[in-house]
Amino acid sequence: MAKNKSAKKTTAKQNAASSATSDPQSSKNAVDLEKGAASKTQKPDSHFPIVGIGASAGGLEALDELFDHMPPDTGMSFVVVTHQHPGHTSLLPELLGKHTKMPVAEATDGVKLQPNHVYVAPPSSSLATLNGTLQLMQPAAAKPGKPRLSIDYFFHSLATDRQHQAICIVLSGTGTDGTIGLKAIKAESGMAMVQKPESAKYAGMPSSAMATGLVDYVSPVAELPAQLVAYANGPYLKGGMPPSVKSLPADSMQKIFLLLRNRTGHDFSHYKSSTIQRRIERRMNVHQIDTPNNYVKFIQDNPSETDLLFKELLISVTNFFRDPAAFEALAKQLLLLLKSRPEKYTLRVWVPGCATGEEVYSIAILIHECMEQINRHFDVQIFGTDLDNDAIEAARTGVYPDGIAGDVSSARLERYFNHEDSTYRICKEIREMAVFAPQNVIKDPPFTKLDLISCRNLLIYLDSELQRLLLPIFHYALKADGLLLLGPSESTGQFNDRLETLDKKWKIYRRKDAAAVAYTTPELPTSTTTVNKPLKGNAAMTDPNDPAAKNPKQLSAIIERCLLEELCPASVVANERGDVIYVHGHTGKFLELAKGLAGTNVLDMARKGLEHELASAIRRVAAGAGRADKKNVRVKTNGDHVLVNVSVKKITDPESIRGLLMISFLPIEEKEAVSRATSDDSTTGSKEKPGSIIELTSDGDTNEVDLLKSELQHLRESHQATLEELETSNEELKSTNEELQSTNEEIQSTNEELETSKEEMHSLNEELTTVNSELQSKVEDLSQTNDDMQNLLNSTEIATIFLDRDLNINRFTDQAKSLISVRPSDVGRPINELATHIKTHDLQKYCQDVLKKLTAFEIEVRSTDGKWFMMKIMPYRTSENVIEGVVITFVDISPLMAGREALAFSQSIINTVTQPLVILDEDLHVVAANKSFYKTFKTSEKQSAGELLFELGSAQWDVAELRSRLEQVLSKDKPFELFEIEAEFPKIGRRTFSLSGHQLDRDEGLPGMILLAMEEIT
Repeated sequence: MAKNKSAKKTTAKQNAASSATSDPQSSKNAVDLEKGAASKTQKPDSHFPIVGIGASAGGLEALDELFDHMPPDTGMSFVVVTHQHPGHTSLLPELLGKHTKMPVAEATDGVKLQPNHVYVAPPSSSLATLNGTLQLMQPAAAKPGKPRLSIDYFFHSLATDRQHQAICIVLSGTGTDGTIGLKAIKAESGMAMVQKPESAKYAGMPSSAMATGLVDYVSPVAELPAQLVAYANGPYLKGGMPPSVKSLPADSMQKIFLLLRNRTGHDFSHYKSSTIQRRIERRMNVHQIDTPNNYVKFIQDNPSETDLLFKELLISVTNFFRDPAAFEALAKQLLLLLKSRPEKYTLRVWVPGCATGEEVYSIAILIHECMEQINRHFDVQIFGTDLDNDAIEAARTGVYPDGIAGDVSSARLERYFNHEDSTYRICKEIREMAVFAPQNVIKDPPFTKLDLISCRNLLIYLDSELQRLLLPIFHYALKADGLLLLGPSESTGQFNDRLETLDKKWKIYRRKDAAAVAYTTPELPTSTTTVNKPLKGNAAMTDPNDPAAKNPKQLSAIIERCLLEELCPASVVANERGDVIYVHGHTGKFLELAKGLAGTNVLDMARKGLEHELASAIRRVAAGAGRADKKNVRVKTNGDHVLVNVSVKKITDPESIRGLLMISFLPIEEKEAVSRATSDDSTTGSKEKPGSIIELTSDGDTNEVDLLKSELQHLRESHQATLEELETSNEELKSTNEELQSTNEEIQSTNEELETSKEEMHSLNEELTTVNSELQSKVEDLSQTNDDMQNLLNSTEIATIFLDRDLNINRFTDQAKSLISVRPSDVGRPINELATHIKTHDLQKYCQDVLKKLTAFEIEVRSTDGKWFMMKIMPYRTSENVIEGVVITFVDISPLMAGREALAFSQSIINTVTQPLVILDEDLHVVAANKSFYKTFKTSEKQSAGELLFELGSAQWDVAELRSRLEQVLSKDKPFELFEIEAEFPKIGRRTFSLSGHQLDRDEGLPGMILLAMEEIT
């Protein structure tokens, strides 16, 4: 290992030395970087952002322009990752060094990143960063036709290593490399910038990155540096540490929550405050807003910022088979679950917070593999839900970038995905298992009768109050032996007794049968109002719906006022069920803790002799009486007896705590009890009988009899109250029965109507089935016609593109790809956004002219590889003669143009010959002649071309022997030379010429031609 490191350092020094001979600036950059790597004693500053820059085809121009405008003292470190052939010797460091004053050199293994330096990834290695040092990794073997995703690889490591200080820039390039890595950086609260696709030479990578909806800045390359510097100088990254979670005032947070709820309908007030504030502060930094109040105003003035903040808050860490070991553990439990299910069973799964669907499809693939393993088939319904409608739409599409190859094995990619250009589409078999829908798991009803719930890394973003609300929902939604899968950092908290732990490390639980009836779906909060908490002390055992729990701050003052009115006897405040809310004074003589489980019900704690009287008084007050008193109640306490007057009074003021009872205990002397009892019986004839005795005596038997009399009196009163309640209940039941009978008749009538509607629906269903069959047949016919048309277009080998009226691509043939950089995913894109291989022609303008004039347009064009095409643009007319766009065809005319060039070349040669030459066809008519011929005989092309040789001039060529020799040249391919002819020629007089005739070489089947040469020998 030491030898390899030494060799790498030597190579780096040799590269730097060799660069010095060609470029002094590059030599300086390389030496500076080498010094930075060798500086072991100096502790570098780790609190600076690292900018990862990804580029592919056409990226060199973009990189040059980026560093042309990048200041040399930004305080950031730049790492450039491009697509290069592994065996290629990269000149990129030298080229970039000419466009920046920062040191630029190729990255070496273990080099410590320094601010204001530029590092270029080598072609033969994958680049990663760990603790601020670059690591060169051996790249995985790339599949044929599929590029190595080096940009995604580096962005992923940068997100993990630098978190909120990670910044990525995606420049010109083909494919989708960088998209998955960008998501990882955004998940760690980093920042993302993208070159504007219209300004990119190749828009594939920028467009794919923009499609995520997570990009912070989209601008031409020249504008990106200024935005980057402004962001880095903002408070979010200043000092290198994330901002304090206490930096945002509570009132500003509440206003932001309110604006979010009004705009999106979702309440974020119960999300983890640290996460929420960090996201908000990052958005403030993007817009260079320094105070929360100004950001609140900015949101109010720019509703679109609310949507972007909503997206920011919903960023989730998701990818296929995240934590592979967790899925392996889940597969073991799924196998057991599937084996226990009967035939034709429907397996139901719920994935709340599914984002763009990666986890849903991962579970679908896992279930499919388990079914294949046990050789059984089930209907599978997997419900994926999320707050983000855009994420749900992406999940429904099921199309993902090339970068998922790093998370999905080759076998699964081959089995469950279809590769389309630079994307993977989930196969139909898996797609049909999943159903995606927007849902707020906090407010909307849950799915039920589920076999599995996978809620990974959602609970960690919610506060403890929401977690206590959600876990009972999950428990309620699961079947008796259903499985619950949580994230590694999540737990079931206080609900462990209802769930059985199957895998402690990967948080897999199973619902216990014994707890199946212990849960009902709780009522969830739907506003920003904080849920009221129970009172401390004795109130901890009360029902939170009791009046006492609604206004705890006023309770003490109210109770003290009520007690003062009663001269402050020992008292308790309870609800109508007897649950103690508040205790005042010494009540130990009258109340004691009951045996068994601890409780605070006053009836359970009443001492012997008090329980019946107290229950009677509470029942009377609860039934409507304002107050009930029990006098001279004999209570057994500590081996003795005491007498007490008991008063139960309903608290009616304030209205907010109505329904509470105040129970007061006033001890009395026995003499006083006798006096009061006698006075009451003689003067008032009180209806209230003594609770235990009428006459005191020391005889124990008499006391026991009095106690029995008291209990009998209590039973009589209870019996009478029960009879009255029973009679009332009977009357109510009679009334209810009559109402039910009426309702039953209405239901019977409704049932008859439903039966009629059912028959109508059955008839309508049959009609729809017939129509559906016809439509299916037409779809098949249209599909066949479409296939025939596509094959016809491809068989013509003519590049053809169909555009709509807005000049967006509708359809194209395979041959068109060689002239215009078009892919199946480009359907719907404007033609002017695509790169063309046609030289200097404004295709968009030609198309607009055709739509305007409604006439065809033809022009000869030349491609960048030297081929010639006849480009024809025609209006696209429908069967109703409506113009719906244009059709562009490219016919290869390279052979024709080559013939033209050959003919022009031959013509130029002939014209340079000083002897008169003439070409004759098989009928001895003049096809062409050179300039010397026209000059010698003082004639013109117009007078000679097409004329019979023997009729030229004054028929001076009409010589029998010449005719004979010319005919032999054609019939026997017998040339002749030095045939002399003397004649009187018009305009030049008598002259003598020596003639030579030869047959021209022609392709088989073409008529013969003669080249006749003339030399004057007068």
